[in-house]
Amino acid sequence: MNATYLRLEILRVLRVPQLLLFTVVLPLVLFLVFAGLFGDARFGGVSSTAYTMQGMAAYGSLGGALFSTASIALERRIGWNRQLRLTPLPPSHYVLVKGLTAWLVTLPGLVLVYSAGALVGVSLPWWRWLALAGTTWAALLPFVVLGIALGFTGSNESVQAVSTFVLLALSLLGGVWFPIEILPDWAQTVARALPSYWLNAVGRSVIGGPGTGWTGVTVLATWTAALGLFAAARYRSGARRA
Repeated sequence: MNATYLRLEILRVLRVPQLLLFTVVLPLVLFLVFAGLFGDARFGGVSSTAYTMQGMAAYGSLGGALFSTASIALERRIGWNRQLRLTPLPPSHYVLVKGLTAWLVTLPGLVLVYSAGALVGVSLPWWRWLALAGTTWAALLPFVVLGIALGFTGSNESVQAVSTFVLLALSLLGGVWFPIEILPDWAQTVARALPSYWLNAVGRSVIGGPGTGWTGVTVLATWTAALGLFAAARYRSGARRA
């Protein structure tokens, strides 16, 4: 993999103000606003502050993973992909760099929200903070792959709108914003089949929520594999038309 290309991609993404606003600043502000609304309430065995912290960290990082790969659609439209195929850069490295970029740029939002959580009263041993960040970051993999799939599927004009819709749908249906226990039974069943629910659950299991067991790992791995196959098919389809 070309390290220079990866560095340039990361810098390009971090220079997009809209991305930083909606995936870093907005989740941080929402957490600070919501943290004081619930008092001493507890949700799923977790304090309301810690619960909201994990939800907003998941929301921001999920959005970062989706929106960071939107440039794929633009590069398809302007023919940048075709130009890259004329260079020594292997096609697989292009996809890998896009995925790694999306994965890495989710870290600032996670760090800021967790830092704010520590400042407003979420008390955890240092190793639990590391475990919280590590498990949440690892659980973002299916959303990185989903972002790549959307980039190879949608047009430059539609991919931002589609990504926004997917972000909101996954967040609302997956219980990122509120406990799924307030939903009807059928909606809870749907939520537990979504990767966004388990993105939240793996983090909350570290800070006192119920454990996820192999069910969460299986759901996340299944979504990653299925979306990876779909993204690969879309990429091959685009390559044949180029």
